[in-house]
Amino acid sequence: MITKKTKICIVDYGFGNIASIENALGYLKFDYSSQKIPKDLDNFSHIILPGVGSFEAGMGKLNELGWETNIKNFVKKGGYLFGICLGMQLLFKHGTDEKTDQIIEGLGFFEGKCKKFFQNKKTNKLPLPHVGFNEVIHKNTKIWNGIKNSSYFYFIHSYRIYFSENSYDCARTIYGEEFISFIEKSKVFGSQFHPEKSHLTGLNLIQNFCNLQ
Repeated sequence: MITKKTKICIVDYGFGNIASIENALGYLKFDYSSQKIPKDLDNFSHIILPGVGSFEAGMGKLNELGWETNIKNFVKKGGYLFGICLGMQLLFKHGTDEKTDQIIEGLGFFEGKCKKFFQNKKTNKLPLPHVGFNEVIHKNTKIWNGIKNSSYFYFIHSYRIYFSENSYDCARTIYGEEFISFIEKSKVFGSQFHPEKSHLTGLNLIQNFCNLQ
């Protein structure tokens, strides 16, 4: 049974900028702990899954360390989950191997596909990765409380989610083409951008997530 007291677990599986998230949570005065392997997750109310890198390597490490099953069980028991950048992509059913284009299974919380930007390279000449602040058009759900629409968040990525079911609340951003920059359903959330690197607006979003009960 997930405890009601707010305590955040950061998944430290070797693919995320853990220090930035720790600094953000410390600044916001939340109780948190970074874990390399899952331990006593019933003591936590929220999990943050960061990530920078490839889908296949990230998913492989989650499996190796035992996080995949434990994250799924945590959500089944009523815990809140927030995937950031690669962490968001891993929340989907399928990703793509960067070298072979082979389809790889993800955590499976959302239907959707993750592929590299600009499948039609003849019509899109923008550089990759997509780096810097960009506009996020959201749907004013609870997690966006106090954050105006069309706010700017920091991105750095070459892969994006280009399709998802209409049953999810999605925010969208444009970089040569429209892509899903935030997604949520029930107690699972994902941001393609880095809220921990997005100044006060990003801190507001992290605070809203951690305050969800």
